[in-house]
Amino acid sequence: MSDWEDLAGYVASLPPEEQASFSRHAGMDLTGGQEAAARTLRAYAAGNPGVSPSSFLSSVCSQAAFACDTGMARRAGEAALQLAQSGEDRQLAHVALAQLHFQNRRDKGELDAFERHCLEAVRLGHAGTFCYERLTTLYEYRGQTGKAREICSRAIEVLEGAGDTSSADRFRRRLERFSARGGR
Repeated sequence: MSDWEDLAGYVASLPPEEQASFSRHAGMDLTGGQEAAARTLRAYAAGNPGVSPSSFLSSVCSQAAFACDTGMARRAGEAALQLAQSGEDRQLAHVALAQLHFQNRRDKGELDAFERHCLEAVRLGHAGTFCYERLTTLYEYRGQTGKAREICSRAIEVLEGAGDTSSADRFRRRLERFSARGGR
């Protein structure tokens, strides 16, 4: 997939019940075949020039995950990763998938997938706080203070670079608490 037309083809290739589910989570009717979906997506893209097909799919992933439509969320998130052409698109797709896996974190495989997607979003420099907060808490819970400190330091670097000094300060205070407890 490379653009909105390819996304329309992807949606049209889904079985009718999945097209309806995708449409619900996308907030627009994308049923009725590839041409109808392409027209709707082109109109959406014209009105939202800052949105890429990949970021659109990441949003569908997040909406489906919120609605506990895990299968659709997983498919949309994986498609978002495949379609991602920029670092920002990859960051967003990994965060959307991390949010999906976080919901089922009591399952070891889901927790591992959550951690993997968060670490990739962090590596790519995502400037949202979700992954930094959850990873720091996870590592702190596991007693992996060194890893928790690394995530806090990375959060401070990225968030300050993005101009989010308030969030960066929260991570700075968290680092200070680690130091006050002797790194434990």
